[in-house]
Amino acid sequence: MKPTFLFLFLLISPCLFSQEGLPFGVNQQLYLKGQSALIGNHILSTDAKKPFNEPNVINDVLKLEYIDVDDDANTFSSSEANLNISKTGSSIKYAALYWSAVYKYDKGIRKELNEQLVYRGNDKRSEDVNTVLFKMPQGSYLPITGKVVFDSFQTKLFEDSKPYVCYADVTTLLQNSNAVDGIYTVANIKATEGYVSGGAAGGWLLYVVYEDENVLPKYFTTYNGFVEVNKKPVDIRFKDFKTNEVGTIETSLLLAALEGDQKYKTDICAIFNTKTNVFQLLSTKHRPEKNFFNSTITFDDELYMDRNPNSTNTLGFDLLKLKIPNADNAIISNNSSETTIQLTTKADRFYLFFVAFETEISPIYLEGKTDVESILVVNTTDTTDDEPSALVETEVKEEMVKPKAKPKSHLEKITSLKSIKIPDIPKGYYLVTNVYSVEENARKWLTFLKDKGHDAKSYINPKNGWHYIYLKNDEDPNAIIAKRKELSKLDYFKDIWILKINF
Repeated sequence: MKPTFLFLFLLISPCLFSQEGLPFGVNQQLYLKGQSALIGNHILSTDAKKPFNEPNVINDVLKLEYIDVDDDANTFSSSEANLNISKTGSSIKYAALYWSAVYKYDKGIRKELNEQLVYRGNDKRSEDVNTVLFKMPQGSYLPITGKVVFDSFQTKLFEDSKPYVCYADVTTLLQNSNAVDGIYTVANIKATEGYVSGGAAGGWLLYVVYEDENVLPKYFTTYNGFVEVNKKPVDIRFKDFKTNEVGTIETSLLLAALEGDQKYKTDICAIFNTKTNVFQLLSTKHRPEKNFFNSTITFDDELYMDRNPNSTNTLGFDLLKLKIPNADNAIISNNSSETTIQLTTKADRFYLFFVAFETEISPIYLEGKTDVESILVVNTTDTTDDEPSALVETEVKEEMVKPKAKPKSHLEKITSLKSIKIPDIPKGYYLVTNVYSVEENARKWLTFLKDKGHDAKSYINPKNGWHYIYLKNDEDPNAIIAKRKELSKLDYFKDIWILKINF
């Protein structure tokens, strides 16, 4: 909220400093040799076609209207962005379309009353916010009905702005398209035109993950949610991955948010530094440390301008993909399995509605490629707090299985794993704690476990020469499941998993 109205807003909103909305939850997880692309654009500006490039303005004072660049009488709003990944549709593994906007009413006005600016509208608007039009390269508009992730119009939250966010899985559309590269258009996204307290804002994004055999294995995860960042820090924790034991780790962060003004310089994005034990501020050439969410669309250090309109000030719509600075692996270390980002602002509140995280992982996730799938998609919606997720069961590529349409019981998941042939060790289910390609690292982990009082053992898989460290083996899967549940309560055993050997 802007300073002019801060005192008035405090009087009518006692929960200003609390995070409200919908907490972020994992939407999709993928493990593969691949890369990602991100494109998008805003949908409100001061002109239907011309880019807006003025930096020193406050969004509240601008009368905004729909952007509409497609010259199509069937659309009331439209904006474009160009995708260029030079890949065929068959290599597309995942594609997600998101759109979000401030939508308190269809049109708002602003008046001065008793030396105060007052924003008014009819407080009525369409509840059909999840239907848009989507045009791919060399195609025509297709109607898309997405999932309403969050719509504050149905709640008592965010009374002054009533934002929403929607999501649609468009993977099949891109996979079946004759042309993946080219211009994408999204039309008829609903938002408030005119004036609204805090400023009108809206936009869309397309996130694409595609296969690339020339890169190291990576972990991709997207989160759905909608959270206000205002005064109090918001932390988002990433987990369910394991980085390589040697070498530099490359990691990227992708975010989208509403209502970040270019003029106000109080918002930050930081990531936890494991060596200094403090949050390290992130920044780029166009995103200063203390004005990180500033109504721009950026990829690393560059503005993304291959879009129409290509405004340098997207008026409350932020979209970014940022490679995390990781000198000496200070932030994402070897054998790391989690990290945390922190978002804060002092004067310029904003709404975070999209988060994605990507990091290079150990190649054990993709071993046995000729025998099994080279990609794993983990559905996390059917797990419980006291039962490890499907990821833990399928962490090593040898035992990866495709998710089934009908959820299996925990025991069925274990017994249906593919059996691995390892010479000179007994048949059974093995509780594995870690895998190393470097023998010295394996010895250090064995020593650590024995110092903790565990009867740790190891074997070498002749197929890849890697050292597998395990704690227990038994032909009864229930005994191994019970032991894993017991040990997973310890911090250093959060990532243990089960292998089925010599059956």
